[in-house]
Amino acid sequence: MIHLFQEAFQFLHMGFASAMAWLLFVIIPVITVVQVKLSNRFVYYEGEDQ
Repeated sequence: MIHLFQEAFQFLHMGFASAMAWLLFVIIPVITVVQVKLSNRFVYYEGEDQ
């Protein structure tokens, strides 16, 4: 995020910073979905049948 901010506002490379922001916009939801799907393996809920 710091690199993105520097590219955009310090070096004025708005196109590159925009591409980095879109890439983050895609990567973060993918990581979130994987994390939610895998969370059932790492958490035990008492009273829940397996």
